[in-house]
Amino acid sequence: MHDRLDKANIDNLTGLWRLMGATEVQNGWQRSVSWPRRYWCNWEQRGERLDSGMLDEIPSGYLLPVWQAGEATAEQEQQLHLQGLEVGLEQLAMVLPLDRELPVTDSSSLQLSRIDSRDDADIWADLCGRAFGYSLDAGVIDQLCRQPDVDVLWATRDGAALATAILYRTGPVMGVHQVGVPPEFQGQGIARELMHALLVRARVAGVKHVSLQASAAGEPLYLSLGFQPRFRIRSYRRA
Repeated sequence: MHDRLDKANIDNLTGLWRLMGATEVQNGWQRSVSWPRRYWCNWEQRGERLDSGMLDEIPSGYLLPVWQAGEATAEQEQQLHLQGLEVGLEQLAMVLPLDRELPVTDSSSLQLSRIDSRDDADIWADLCGRAFGYSLDAGVIDQLCRQPDVDVLWATRDGAALATAILYRTGPVMGVHQVGVPPEFQGQGIARELMHALLVRARVAGVKHVSLQASAAGEPLYLSLGFQPRFRIRSYRRA
């Protein structure tokens, strides 16, 4: 069961990346056309020895994630180090079964709604970019919000946009992505209110599990909401 959930977690993530625009490199490896600038393999290929010629072609600024980083992928990670790549991002894959009560939260004044225009995509990309400290491609967001099973969302209060999120459904799993609150709005409990609203939305949709990949900063919040840690993901980039 847990193995299936782990695969479903990564399949959801990489499925979203494909919807954002990707091209196949070789032997199942794929590369983002633009943002989110990822170079990845399928879950089933984790731990496989990498083609050094392919690694040489990884563009500057792109991240190559190693699924289930640890003993099982030690040789692969050593190879990446020898090729001059270094860890640029570390995350924790987590899952929340929805067959339990959601944490009680105070009544929220946040309004959660989908974006539905290119102008909205521009504002959303700027808001999310400020939350994460990097530049997003608004064209990719505009394209994404027109895809089935994807909700590109923002949280507003009194008409002001405060936070971002993406929900992407793959079968019985709802993936939560790009939960971001810009620095000027942090410390107000917005992320917790937003996550609660997202979990309610997932439950209404009838999915069985919610998956995500947490940064170190987000782990305490997700743990407090009942998410279960599964495995580490280390993403490598050219030094």
